Amino acid sequence: MILKFSFEYSSSSFIYEKIILRTLKIFNLKSNLSREKEELVLHVSSDNTDDLENFANKLSLELPYSIFLHNTEVIAATDMPNSTFLLPQTSKISMPFCPKCLEEVRDEANENYYNPFHQCEVCGYDVYAEKDNYKEKIQIAAQSIQDGLILEVDTLYGKYCLGKLSAKCNDFEFDIVSFDLHSIENYTHAAKTEMVALGAIEKPFIELKTNVKFKMDFEDIQKEFIRFKLADDFILYFLLLELNILGENLVFISKECPLADTKLSLHDSANELEPIECVVSDSYVAILKGQRGLAKFHFEGGSKAVIPHIGAFHSVIKEHDLFERTVIGVNISREYHNDILVYAKKFGTIEYLSFEFAFDSMAEVFEAIRTTSETAARLMANYEKRYKEHHEVISKIVFEVKEFNIYALWGVVSIVLGFSKDANLRNAAKIFESNANSFLGTKGPRIDYKLKSIDSKVYLDPLMTIRTAMSFRLAEVDSLTLSYGVIESFVEFIANQLDEIKSEMKADAVVVTGSLLGNRHLFSKLCKEVSINHNLYFNKELPVDGRNILYGGNELY
Repeated sequence: MILKFSFEYSSSSFIYEKIILRTLKIFNLKSNLSREKEELVLHVSSDNTDDLENFANKLSLELPYSIFLHNTEVIAATDMPNSTFLLPQTSKISMPFCPKCLEEVRDEANENYYNPFHQCEVCGYDVYAEKDNYKEKIQIAAQSIQDGLILEVDTLYGKYCLGKLSAKCNDFEFDIVSFDLHSIENYTHAAKTEMVALGAIEKPFIELKTNVKFKMDFEDIQKEFIRFKLADDFILYFLLLELNILGENLVFISKECPLADTKLSLHDSANELEPIECVVSDSYVAILKGQRGLAKFHFEGGSKAVIPHIGAFHSVIKEHDLFERTVIGVNISREYHNDILVYAKKFGTIEYLSFEFAFDSMAEVFEAIRTTSETAARLMANYEKRYKEHHEVISKIVFEVKEFNIYALWGVVSIVLGFSKDANLRNAAKIFESNANSFLGTKGPRIDYKLKSIDSKVYLDPLMTIRTAMSFRLAEVDSLTLSYGVIESFVEFIANQLDEIKSEMKADAVVVTGSLLGNRHLFSKLCKEVSINHNLYFNKELPVDGRNILYGGNELY
């Protein structure tokens, strides 16, 4: 009998290949492993069906879930391929612990019991220290946290501070590391797909909205949106294991390291590695930042400065090998230029639509609205009358932002709606975005996103968006619903534009890049709306607004 195991697996780290080959060595089976792009296929053959069943059961325990795993299938096959698979000789990447190593450090009879430096060819950070049982030292450190002290910890990928969630956390930036998935589910509004991703071997951070139970149990914590993750090295894992015994399942973790009360240092030094952060929808995962657990990429240097939105766009084309296709690119970065690009081999890259605009002050914005039309003038008059004091204050705001993009537009909207008076539009947009993320409904008001042509180039008209939001503010639509509507309508606008471009340019792929993908509502709705009519792609193994820019470069521009 022949079994065929198929894995749709997009990582180039060879983690799955190594685990499969390692597991095969335990069994006396005829096997064949092959890979074609993202399809990893294993055939195993035996006359004894019990041997095949035992292998399948063992592999299911050894092979962890990965954020790069998109589909699996096991079927009976008729033929055994003749191809030969050779595992490439590549350097091991830094990776959180695998199931096999976890089982060994939890086994009291194993020589690596409570040894946080245990690793294998698949996992670990290549941090070395004396092989020993460190349980007593870790128990003392865990007790110090239980007693309310802040513990400085030398993890296997850098120095962090840990402690109980308390009012102290409001004085610095912090995340939460949890003992188990149940605790995260218990204290947040995490979706099922987010829970699955949190349990992946990569152990990503995911920003989640805390729930009422969290506010009741940790009433001193002011933050509503917090990044959560599971322990991603054995030092953190053992600390959380001991804290769980003491009744604590969540602790803060901070790189800012406030004045620590005590310290746990079990080794001399470790390479600083930033944990990855992801955003998750029903069908897609995008990496927002970080490097730990990701395959290494070669970045070719050059004398020509990289244009951020071009580099980001090209990076997805390179990762997915889309050079022979007509590709639409949507760039929605908080920091850089926003636009819609189109690439085809026959004409290169063109900017189809720009989201750039420019105003010096709120007074200029109001004057531009006032002179647009009689209807707009009446709208401004009503706004000035209803919110006279606020209008007088914000009319004095002179903008600090140099790059005007969608996020800056939302910053202007935030000021108009009364959420902020900050001259830094990114700061104003953060408040607006927080309101939108707090919305728990399903539908917001329709906000206009219209186009205008200037010197034969097409731009987004920011005034129509501001005017529509202003109208709903006058209609007293609540802040959360209105904020969500601004983001929801933008995604619907993008989806409509993509449909038109596809029809006009015969495009067969859409790539989206930029840090705004980190907005949970935007990412989920974009994935849903765009994937209906398009083949949708994000960066595979690179953050969507960081190292991808250098990897992409300017080659297609």
